[in-house]
Amino acid sequence: MKIQLVRNATVKIYFGGKVWLVDPFFANERSLPPFAGKAENPTVPLPISIPEILEDVDYVMITHLHPDHFDEKAQEEIPKSVPFVIQKADSEKIKTFGFEAIEIQHERVLDNVRISRVDAQHGEGEILKVMGDVSGYVLEDSKNEVLYITGDTIWCDKVKRTVDKFSPNVVICNAGGNVFLPENHPFKEYISLDHTHKVIMDEKQVLQLLNHKKDTTVVTVHIGALDHETVSRKELRQFLKNNDVCGNRYHVPEDGEIIKFCSH
Repeated sequence: MKIQLVRNATVKIYFGGKVWLVDPFFANERSLPPFAGKAENPTVPLPISIPEILEDVDYVMITHLHPDHFDEKAQEEIPKSVPFVIQKADSEKIKTFGFEAIEIQHERVLDNVRISRVDAQHGEGEILKVMGDVSGYVLEDSKNEVLYITGDTIWCDKVKRTVDKFSPNVVICNAGGNVFLPENHPFKEYISLDHTHKVIMDEKQVLQLLNHKKDTTVVTVHIGALDHETVSRKELRQFLKNNDVCGNRYHVPEDGEIIKFCSH
């Protein structure tokens, strides 16, 4: 297994003899509006070229259709010959873009890799009214490697159940502690917020994940690219170190970094 963080939640995964591109977000630096009124997004450029990102990709995997997970530039750049693995809620939209949609309702086997769609919870309280459907995915291969891609979710019972059921060797966890603020958020037309709402895991919730499953390795992504994050890579590393988490149990990769895992 090999995992390359591209940027934000865009991850290139070499697993089960295939290459999976998760949540492609190709926008140019500062070409999209702010989420928290702090800066245009994404706040950093892609670390590698789009042709390099797309090289050898067999499948694109989409956890949900928020613009920082699948944007117009990705829609334009990805060849229509590449099939998309998606949740049911996004099937028709992906088809209207001209892509083949491989819908995962529960589980499905693709090229000897078993893919299970699992639940995610993109925040809590009032913000859930506008966040839409989000999924995570679990990949299992013939070598008993198990990889859990959480998608955009907070630490919650849904995530606990997935970890308990599948016992993943590796978890790719979206961990920037992203929030939406009462005074400045993109959903004012639809809802009002009376307090700050967290929508993905932060450093404390990553620690809860690590403590819940003592024999898994966590790779943290969705950090360092958007203006509504609350956790930096440096802060996350220091927090885990301060809480005595063994350094080989987590990776906090930089954009473009590749992590290789030995087969069990």
